[in-house]
Amino acid sequence: MKRCDVYYGDAHAIKDVSIDLLDRTVTAFIGPSGCGKSTFLRCLNRMNDTIDICRVTGDLKLDGEDIYDPAVDPVQLRARVGMVFQKPNPFPKSIYDNVAYGPRIHGLAKDKAELDAIVEGSLKKAAIWGEVKDRLDQPGTGLSGGQQQRLCIARAIATSPEVLLMDEPCSALDPIATAQVEDLIHELRENYAVVIVTHSMQQAARVSQKTAFFHLGIMPEYDDTDKIFSNPSDKRTQDYITGRFG
Repeated sequence: MKRCDVYYGDAHAIKDVSIDLLDRTVTAFIGPSGCGKSTFLRCLNRMNDTIDICRVTGDLKLDGEDIYDPAVDPVQLRARVGMVFQKPNPFPKSIYDNVAYGPRIHGLAKDKAELDAIVEGSLKKAAIWGEVKDRLDQPGTGLSGGQQQRLCIARAIATSPEVLLMDEPCSALDPIATAQVEDLIHELRENYAVVIVTHSMQQAARVSQKTAFFHLGIMPEYDDTDKIFSNPSDKRTQDYITGRFG
């Protein structure tokens, strides 16, 4: 993942950000509101393509392939780079169909038995199988907020992505549901590169191994999480984590 710039019309929203995201590692993006964390996250699976005035330049690669190459299909890219949003957003479909949606459109299952196995496996990895296995035909929207978010995580991993992006996945959840999702992030790291945008520095410290600090569209610092929180090398990072601004 090399140099990246993002423009909204004439506004230069992300300036020369360069980062290498590591496999089987949770990377946290922290920084004050409006500093570019979510904008940069959305570059990684081309969600910014959906915004007419947004323009992304630079060199963003997944497994050595430029994800902005015209030959790259954004739909296929999003199967490899899954995303979980701030507010749980299950489709108005059954729990089963929420998880089966991606594998169906990408043709990942030969038959019903294979699709059943993908759905069960994804719900198990998202730590929600035990709660929903007897009501897979019921609407996903009928679950609690924390269950809905874990269902959305199951939906995101059902296409066997390499990277999982999470944009403040706990901000709409209560403390118990937040703890469940944080535990789940620890487990997901065994199989995926996980990138999480969070407003909570405590959460970043709990779940991540690497942390990138964003400020006014630039990334002053990117390092091991322990170092960022104990001995940051940039004064802006120091001022942010000690509460001098936020």
